[in-house]
Amino acid sequence: MPGKEGKYILGANRGPLLTSDAENQMSESELEKVQSAGGMSLTRVPTRKQKLQRHWKRFWLFYCIGNVIFLAIFLPVFFLVCIPAIAQMVVNKSDIWVVNADVLQPKADSVILTLQAKVDLKLALAARIDPLSFHLFIRKDGYGADYPYANLPVPGQTIKGNHTLAVNDSFTPILNQTSWTEFVREIVFEKETTLSLKGVTNAYLGVLKSHVTLNKDVTTPGLNQFSGLSISDATLLLPARSDGTNLIGNLTLPNPTVFTMNVGTLNLNILSGDLLIGNVTITGVTLKPGDNTYPLSGALNLKKIILNLPEVLKSQASLLKTGNLTLKAQTSSIYWDNTYVPYYSDVLRTLTLTTEVGIGEIVKNTLQSFADGKNLSGLLSGIGTRSLGENDGSEPVTLSSLMKDDKDIRGAFEDVSTERRDDIIDSFIAMYPTL
Repeated sequence: MPGKEGKYILGANRGPLLTSDAENQMSESELEKVQSAGGMSLTRVPTRKQKLQRHWKRFWLFYCIGNVIFLAIFLPVFFLVCIPAIAQMVVNKSDIWVVNADVLQPKADSVILTLQAKVDLKLALAARIDPLSFHLFIRKDGYGADYPYANLPVPGQTIKGNHTLAVNDSFTPILNQTSWTEFVREIVFEKETTLSLKGVTNAYLGVLKSHVTLNKDVTTPGLNQFSGLSISDATLLLPARSDGTNLIGNLTLPNPTVFTMNVGTLNLNILSGDLLIGNVTITGVTLKPGDNTYPLSGALNLKKIILNLPEVLKSQASLLKTGNLTLKAQTSSIYWDNTYVPYYSDVLRTLTLTTEVGIGEIVKNTLQSFADGKNLSGLLSGIGTRSLGENDGSEPVTLSSLMKDDKDIRGAFEDVSTERRDDIIDSFIAMYPTL
């Protein structure tokens, strides 16, 4: 109704009324628009929060049951699989190295072991471990962790960051002689050797318990066949002592390893080339890291040396030109506290130690030992004569003429002048002035 009265009529602003056909043709959205007049909604739309609350009130029981089922599956997997796997991964990625090891009081079937190893777990948290036993073994075909040569007990302790595992003065039976002998061989012969360790224990991070295995190879320096061995202050005792000793000196054995090893008494055969010329004994040997010097004493068979002088000098030809002698030493036996040590003896018996000794030093030291004015004439009496090339051997000869006229000796010095050759020979026989 137009006019002033029309604005007071109820529903005047709703627009034209729809017929039933037109209403059916309109979409739901269009009906909502028709039902909205002047921007005011006639229905209340819930917010997202209200929808979630309404959903939770309706289905909360299903969610609770689902969470219980999930946790029942996840927690055992987490604690029984994930945590141990993480702990094992930490152990596998940890660093370990040996800082000190002592092999003391060697017997045929046991030693006293001390082992100090650094372990870096690369973990800020402290981890507690139960007591365990380290199996020491050779990681090679035919050996392996199933054939350990020793077990080393490690007490329970708490490890954090860079930690030292230490076992001190542990009496250790040798469980497998073959593996142990191979380990000794590696230490003696190789420039680097491997100490293989395996141990199983429980580790705790707080209240979380994990079963872990430590299986590591630790590389350490080896003795490298005693490279750098030397003999100093070599002196011939003339006459010999009552026990037959006529050679003394000092033997230096280098030890670049972290091992301190009681060795004992070494009995060595001395060779020039392939000729056995005597023996020496070194007592009280304990190899500590660094250079180790020990007095040696021995007996050279001077008569045998003189009678085989061409052979001796021929084997020494290359070094005699420089004024040196080459001596070889082969171990015959090793004893600790008067007890034969088979593994040290067997390993070192296969190693030939070689060193050079200056002729001038021997001559100087020997002459200085002549405090009572005695000389070699008595020692060499009875050697008599020797055939020299074309000679018939009927006339006695001096040691000087024997050396200078022998064709083998001359051949050994064929590229050296006669004067230089005679000087070298004269230096060598200067200790024999009466012959």
